[in-house]
Amino acid sequence: MTFLVDANILSELTKQSPHQGVVNWFRTNEAESAVDAIILGEIFAGILALPRGRKRAQLLHWFDSVVDTIQCLPFDATTSRCWAKLIVDLKAKGKSMPVIDSLIAATALTHGLILATRNVRDFQHTGIKIVDPFDEAT
Repeated sequence: MTFLVDANILSELTKQSPHQGVVNWFRTNEAESAVDAIILGEIFAGILALPRGRKRAQLLHWFDSVVDTIQCLPFDATTSRCWAKLIVDLKAKGKSMPVIDSLIAATALTHGLILATRNVRDFQHTGIKIVDPFDEAT
């Protein structure tokens, strides 16, 4: 496993006309990719927030297939210690980040994974390697 795939990458794949760079990147790297429980929760919350209807039903079906096929890393005691150290280190440097993003960063750090995300700016001070599949240079 090489990559932790953020919600914004997986969500892009559900669009009617997804960004071709993201599609190509995911096709190439799907076998080496995982998510964590935080990312799945983020996606599921977004789907549940949609009004009942065809789009929500389609996304729920898609979500179930993702859960069944992609490796999901737990948020465990080791990751929680990594998260605590990360937020304390960031605070000491005068930096902060959204809690959900810091939990995702801790998973990437714990497992030595590259984070695939469009949200590069929020993760730049974490020490994790990042790839942006939306950036056609990657």
